[in-house]
Amino acid sequence: MKIGRNAPCPCGSGKKYKNCCLDKGSATPVSQILLGALFVLIIVGGLIGLITAFRAYEPSSVEGRVWSVEHQHWH
Repeated sequence: MKIGRNAPCPCGSGKKYKNCCLDKGSATPVSQILLGALFVLIIVGGLIGLITAFRAYEPSSVEGRVWSVEHQHWH
């Protein structure tokens, strides 16, 4: 049975359902919001790490190898 918006709230508060418990089920739990924020921080941190690693990478600095212009590969 569906409770009407203007019916008394079944929790016993004496308020109308629309002013008491109607919106409680639709609210996003704080733990879910924090989990989403943590996920975003991890993704952003990973992207920053990748960008930093690619910027620091220099092919000419490979230890023990030399780029051959003539053959177009590493020796």
